[in-house]
Amino acid sequence: MRKFLIFLCLLLPLSALPLNINVRIYSSEYLKTVILAPKAGKYLLIGDGKSIDSVTESSVYQIKIVNNFLEIKTLTRELGKYTYIRLKELTPDCSFNIKPVSEKATRLYNDELLLSCSNGYLKMLNIVQFEHYLAGVVECEAGQRRPVEFYKAQAVICRTYTLSNIARHLGEDYELCDVVHCQVYRGTADIPEILQAVEATKGLVIVDNSKHLINAAYHSNCGGYTVNSEDVWSLNLPYLRATKDTFCLNQLHATWEKHFSMNDWLNYFEKKEASLKKTDKHGEAYWDSIPGHKRVYFYDNGYLIPLKEMRIELTLHSTYFSVEKNKDEVIVRGRGNGHRVGFCQEGAIHMAQKGYTYLQLLHNYYQGIQLIDSSALPAGAGTN
Repeated sequence: MRKFLIFLCLLLPLSALPLNINVRIYSSEYLKTVILAPKAGKYLLIGDGKSIDSVTESSVYQIKIVNNFLEIKTLTRELGKYTYIRLKELTPDCSFNIKPVSEKATRLYNDELLLSCSNGYLKMLNIVQFEHYLAGVVECEAGQRRPVEFYKAQAVICRTYTLSNIARHLGEDYELCDVVHCQVYRGTADIPEILQAVEATKGLVIVDNSKHLINAAYHSNCGGYTVNSEDVWSLNLPYLRATKDTFCLNQLHATWEKHFSMNDWLNYFEKKEASLKKTDKHGEAYWDSIPGHKRVYFYDNGYLIPLKEMRIELTLHSTYFSVEKNKDEVIVRGRGNGHRVGFCQEGAIHMAQKGYTYLQLLHNYYQGIQLIDSSALPAGAGTN
């Protein structure tokens, strides 16, 4: 199967956008049977390198894992068992529908599909044109009914992010997955404003002053302050600096609240602190007010606990919060949603609604950056 995969990140210098990329779809699900139906264009169905059916728009196939082989049949015919099956496009602008039998929802994808068996389950790769993939990502990551200038900014960010991470799954015979580990991707985009934004920014990527692709981090809402990259990750990046942001205040995810029983709260700290050493540093318990954006630790009984760990372990929306004791419960009130590094989506949406351009949006959240065409990238210009 491997010889049929198109790993253009190996074949092309990074200074050129790949024509196609291989994205594993339904990557977080364990599926054994799917229904496949072409939507538009002409396809050829290939099994183990041989043509097995001429596909029409009325064709419907069931593909099922049986004893580590792919069993394929139509409504009236059995077409055999294969180690891999490929839906190969013969004309431009092809698309197909795919539906797991265990789910109600059908997804529409552009271009081609490659199916195989992995550990007893279906492994499905969408071999998709780069810009088709990008539009699908923007639709998933940016949502509906947004200003066009926001979609343009998000398109440039997602393009930059994709190129920076395009070899993330190379050892697994594909390049990207379709969940948050890479970027969320659920197939074809159909919102006209997104398609317009992707086309209007075609090829544009974000680089630092050394012409390296930036780590184009983005999140839902920063709560009024973004944070420095080293406050969340280990790397100090000059373009990911803490920034005051008034545009995201009063937006959907600007504030949140979560309640804990006092027992659960105290038990968490007891278990957490069992593996920590006390510090001589004096801190504040921060019981009374929302902290400033520079705070990265929570102080409790002589221990400093990283807020980024508390966010994950207590499933908090962000690290920007205060804590209030109220009899037998603890109330955690916070601001923002996400890691709060880089581009604040809800702040950028509000900026775009007020008439700011996508360039102004990007420069507001990334410091000292440039936008260039990907063809101008030097070879090997990965993130710095």
